[in-house]
Amino acid sequence: MRVLITGGTGFVGAWTAKAVQDSGYDVRFLVRSVERLAASAGSIGVDVADSVLGDISDADSVSAALDGCNAVIHCAAMVSTDPSRADEMLHTNLEGARHVLGGAAGKGLDPIVHVSSFTALFRPDLEVLHADLPVVGGSDGYGKSKAVVEAYARGLQDGGAPVDITYPGMVLGPPAGEQFGEAAEGVEAAIKMHGVPGRSAAWIVVDVRDLAALHVALLEPGKGPRRYMAGGRRIPVDELASLIGAAADRSLAVFPVPDTALRGVGALFDTIGAYLPFETPINSAAMQYYTQMPPSDDGPSERELGVTQRDPAETLADTVAGLRRVGRS
Repeated sequence: MRVLITGGTGFVGAWTAKAVQDSGYDVRFLVRSVERLAASAGSIGVDVADSVLGDISDADSVSAALDGCNAVIHCAAMVSTDPSRADEMLHTNLEGARHVLGGAAGKGLDPIVHVSSFTALFRPDLEVLHADLPVVGGSDGYGKSKAVVEAYARGLQDGGAPVDITYPGMVLGPPAGEQFGEAAEGVEAAIKMHGVPGRSAAWIVVDVRDLAALHVALLEPGKGPRRYMAGGRRIPVDELASLIGAAADRSLAVFPVPDTALRGVGALFDTIGAYLPFETPINSAAMQYYTQMPPSDDGPSERELGVTQRDPAETLADTVAGLRRVGRS
């Protein structure tokens, strides 16, 4: 089986490619830069010789990459916290889904794995995240784009296409070259601030290697459309400070900032973010996720696919070690 992987220059895509290749499958990449592919996936031992130069927003290059493949894992997405790029992000990600997921369905590939996000399902006061929640999407540009793409992917499922959807939480773990998930910025910030703010706030942490193992487990044709949460374990702020501190070999405090105040800061950054000379991950949606994060029901992937998740202490330790190697902690 030859598996096309989009987003192979990124964190999730690179580790997914490694797991797929290590399991005996042939891997092809759709990339904009073969140099970046070598620096990310190539750096963790992936054979990157089979690649097609192109972009998910270009239908012709996607079609060429899909030719000769049996399955696809769609990891690529534009990610930006810049409000001025929200429309661009929505357009790019939706067009990419149409070209990759819709194109794969049209060519008869099976399975078609789409990497979504918990943000497509999140809403305030949710008791638990599970894969059959209705599509909601956050108030930020990224959350909105994930929700629109999610609706498209579910439409393909409703039509009988063998689309499998995964919903990762905050993806951490060892880098692929210098590629980390966006959540690593939070780890880096906690180390530099010597603490973690919040009271009832929490993260849901999934290891990139465990997420990759889930994607490999889905590479079985004939199963039809499926959906699985991959949120990981919910870690409240006190435990988060302890785990990151232990990994960084320093003591981290918990700053008991009221959750409502953190959401207020997020709303403020919604207003001033466009005027800042840099991108910031702080916005109202991010603070809402942080202060109202429910647990994730990942049980179905363990029961049905045998995918288990490692101790988040290991995940955070490997993240911190990677940040230290590249001079970010």
